[in-house]
Parts: sequence; structure tokens; C-alpha cells
Amino acid sequence: MKAILNFLEGFGVNIGWVLMGLGALMFYFIITTLNIAPGPFFGTILATAPLWLPIITFMLFHEAWVYAVRLEYDINQGRTTLEITLPQEVRKSPEAMELILNQLHQAANPDNHFQTYWDGKHAPVFSLELVSRGGNIHFYINTPRKKFMKLIENQLYAQYPGIEVKELSIDYTAEVPWDTDRFEYFAFHFAPKKADAYPIKTYVDYGHRDMPKEEEKIDPMTTMLDALGGMGPDEQMWVQIMITANKEHNFKNGSLKTVPDWKKDAQGEIKNIYDSAAKRSGGESPFPMLTDVEQDKVKSIERSLGKNAFDTNIRAVYIAASGKFNGDQLGAIGASWRAYDDNNKNNIGVCWRTDFDWNMWQDRSGKKKEAMKKNELNEYKRRTYTPQHKKDGGKVFTTEELATIYHLPGQVVLTPALGRIPSARSEAPNNLPV
Repeated sequence: MKAILNFLEGFGVNIGWVLMGLGALMFYFIITTLNIAPGPFFGTILATAPLWLPIITFMLFHEAWVYAVRLEYDINQGRTTLEITLPQEVRKSPEAMELILNQLHQAANPDNHFQTYWDGKHAPVFSLELVSRGGNIHFYINTPRKKFMKLIENQLYAQYPGIEVKELSIDYTAEVPWDTDRFEYFAFHFAPKKADAYPIKTYVDYGHRDMPKEEEKIDPMTTMLDALGGMGPDEQMWVQIMITANKEHNFKNGSLKTVPDWKKDAQGEIKNIYDSAAKRSGGESPFPMLTDVEQDKVKSIERSLGKNAFDTNIRAVYIAASGKFNGDQLGAIGASWRAYDDNNKNNIGVCWRTDFDWNMWQDRSGKKKEAMKKNELNEYKRRTYTPQHKKDGGKVFTTEELATIYHLPGQVVLTPALGRIPSARSEAPNNLPV
């Protein structure tokens, strides 16, 4: 059955409608086979509604209520966007950014159910953004204003002396409205292709922890920055990495079911590796021999277990002036993630896009694609994210992985579109709070 559904899904068939149809047919078959009279049957269901209707209503509206109170909480917190301008020289490894990300690992667990379901208290969402506007590259961090704006400023100045951090008076996304007469749009969602436990290739694997000379560094971020720097004057590419501290979800913090944090699954993957090795050896040895690849996997997972982790959502939005849409740019930004690939462990790829494989019956008029593009633009601006299927959204990245993807690069990145401060700064501004 699963194979048939997967086959139909490959041709763009909506599996939800298929399952609903099958359910209706099965229901009809049951009442027909058992010779059940429809009138008394539905009468009994209606008569017992006071018992089951409140439960179903609660389950249906629970998520909507939690979303509403959390939205009000976020509005009260406020949001702002910080722009980071790089100095002429950055002599720090991505580990400096990892230290900053550790400070953003804020679980914000509510003290009681009232804070969850009335105040809307929840873990803060941060957005790490790499943006090309006409080929000029900008580094942004979007953050809740209360509590975190000054924290991020202080940490950035502490870890990267010489940078410049400024708050945008108007968010850069406000410059691009939804206007199909002026702009063309396209959006991607990206996610790891394997289990969360398996890390991508990080700066540790590239040897940055050993602080090699600048000319000896290999920074995987250069592929992304080169792709962003290749945008034309009428093009923009916004890459958004939204992060929230990974933690156990339960009813107290807004979830109907208890979901453990990522570490339980990661430990399960280690067990699977050892079980696979034991099976290969015939189960004769209590200490099965691991292959070099298996040893590397276990070491990487164990190293990740010692790191803070975030639920992470990644999207990219491409915007071009009407008539200037360049499909080659979509391929370039998609290929730029290959620098983080480790085929023995994990890699990042496109998991959804604002298009269909079978437009002839999935979206003949094009209205669905237009609605999806509009929604992606609006969600980017609001710094929200809606997963489009079960493999999309909420993937776990450790601080090491995130710092590899998003950090302030040194001179190894020679992209001319990457703006830097003309003269060096020796210390942080005097007006920063102590």
C-alpha cells in the first residue's frame, strides 16, 4: 500500500485526498456488509456528540489557540533587524560564531501552564540572514528586541573586534512588496537529507579549529557568497536560517504529545550502527569491529551530542524585476549547499519549492504557485515558517553546524560584493551597556 501511495505521489497526486476517498469507501463497505441502517447509526453518533465533540474540538483548535497567544507574545516582545558590516580582516574561526550561538540557546521554558496557554511564552526565534541585493552581500540577524538585541550586539563586538553593528530603522524586506507587475518571485525550502543525528561537514572537518594561515583556509561558505555575489542589478536573493532552541515538547510548553529532544534519537542512531556491525560479525563478539566510516559516524554524533542544538528552518527567496528572471540563479544557490556535503553522514538539499512537477494537473492555471510565492514572501518578512510536508521544517542543527553555515568570513573570501569597513576599528563603541 505504501509503495502504491509513494508511486502516486511521484505523479503529483494529493495523497490526503486519496486516503480520504479510501476511508469513505471503507466506511461505506462496512455499513453495507454489516447491513447497518444509516439513520439509527448517524442518530447514535449525534446523540453521543456531547461526549466526543469537546475532545475533537479541543484537538482541532489547540494549535490555533497556541499560535494566537504566541503571536501576541511576539508582538509584545517586538522584533528588529541588525546589520553586520565586516572589517578588513577577520582573524577568527567560525568557532567565534559558535560562542555567540551558544548565548542564543534560550529554551525559555514556561513556569506553568498559564504562561503557556494565556501569556503565550515560548522559546525565542532568531533569524540568521545572508542577503544579496543587486549582487551586494549583507549579513543580518533578526531578533526579538527585548532581552536579545543588546545581548547579540555585545556578543558580536566581543567575538569580532572591528565590526560594525547597526539596527535597521526599516527592515530591508519592506522594500519589496508583493507586486507581480514589478517583480517575479521564487522560493525554496532546504533541509538535511538524512537523520538529524548525522552532521554535515563542518568547520572542524575543514581544519579551522587548528587556525591555519589565511591563505591555507578552505571556507565552505565561499560557494554561497560567490552565488550571492553573482546576482545582477535587478535581482535579489534572501537566504534565511531560522533557529529555535531544541528541547523536549510536552503539554506544559504547548504540545499535545510529548516529544523528546533530539539526543534520544541521536543515541539511537549510535546503537543502530553498533547493532549493524554486530549483525555483520554474526553476533559472536560483544565488541563488534566498526569500519572506518562507522567509527567516523559515531565520533561525529558523539561530538554533536556535546553541543547545543536548534530546531532549524532554512529557506531562500529569489526576487527579480519583471522580465529579468534568471533561472540559472536558482541552480547556483541550490548547488552552493554542496560545500557542506559529507556523503557518509549528511548533506543539505532542496526539500520543497514554489513549483510543481506536474503543472498540467496540479496547477494548470498557475494560481496555486502564485499563492505559494506570496505566502513565502510574507512568511519571510514575518520570520515565520510553515512546513509543507513531513520532511520539511524543524530539522536539528548543532551550533557547530550553524556556525559553519553562518559566520563572518576572513580574507579567504575575496568576493568583491562583500562589503567591508574601509578602515579598521580598534574597540567597541563606548555607549554599549556594561
